[in-house]
Amino acid sequence: DAAALRQSQRLAAEIELAAGQPEAALQRLPQGTGRPELVLRTQALLRVGRAAEVTSALQTWVANHPHDATVWQQLASAWQAQGQPLRAVRAEAESHAARYDYAAAVDRFKAGQDLARKSGSAADYIEASIIDTRLRAMESLLKEQAAER
Repeated sequence: DAAALRQSQRLAAEIELAAGQPEAALQRLPQGTGRPELVLRTQALLRVGRAAEVTSALQTWVANHPHDATVWQQLASAWQAQGQPLRAVRAEAESHAARYDYAAAVDRFKAGQDLARKSGSAADYIEASIIDTRLRAMESLLKEQAAER
């Protein structure tokens, strides 16, 4: 049974990760583009310092599944590991938003604005624009959430 085989391979990879053997976990992971493989692969690659290898797949996943808080948080870790703190802060904010914790999302987006101002990098301009737009959206959602209480 192919599904059972994939499940046993994922379990073996999880055991290797828990044992502190991320390289072995990567070897045991089945080929696939599903969420379980993505999450496990990301954990292993982050541990061996190869975050860049999974960033594109994480971005694609959250573009198609914007409410997946776990993958947003993993993307934040991947960006941080690659020295992209502004992108990491935005991904953290999106992770909070996916959990409907709009207050925390607003806090992270504001931290992103502060970081963008201090950075002054032209490369961060697009990310800063996204942060500004998302902050306004989160502030609106936070007001709606507060009104419901």
